[in-house]
Amino acid sequence: MAYARLNDEEWEQFMSQLQKLGVSQSDFIRQAITTAQINVTVQPVCNSDTLDEIAAQCGKIGSNINQIAHWLNSGNPMEARLLKECRHGLADLSRIKQELEKLAGDA
Repeated sequence: MAYARLNDEEWEQFMSQLQKLGVSQSDFIRQAITTAQINVTVQPVCNSDTLDEIAAQCGKIGSNINQIAHWLNSGNPMEARLLKECRHGLADLSRIKQELEKLAGDA
């Protein structure tokens, strides 16, 4: 069995509705469950300014990785492997930034 908590004012409103409609508590709740329209307010999980700052930092990191990748793009086998890792890092950062933009409501 489940219970709901109501403050004094809510309880008075509830009881008033029951009396006005002439229904039992159970019938009222059953009808409310099947016919009520619920208003939901969505609260952001994170501050949009914080997400914007993180996205900006990701952009700066991406820029630094691009500079490193440009320097490594000389054809040396060891540098080619590092270049590949830089490209993977850039792809990861791009995905992170896209997700942050979605969370901030920019996408």
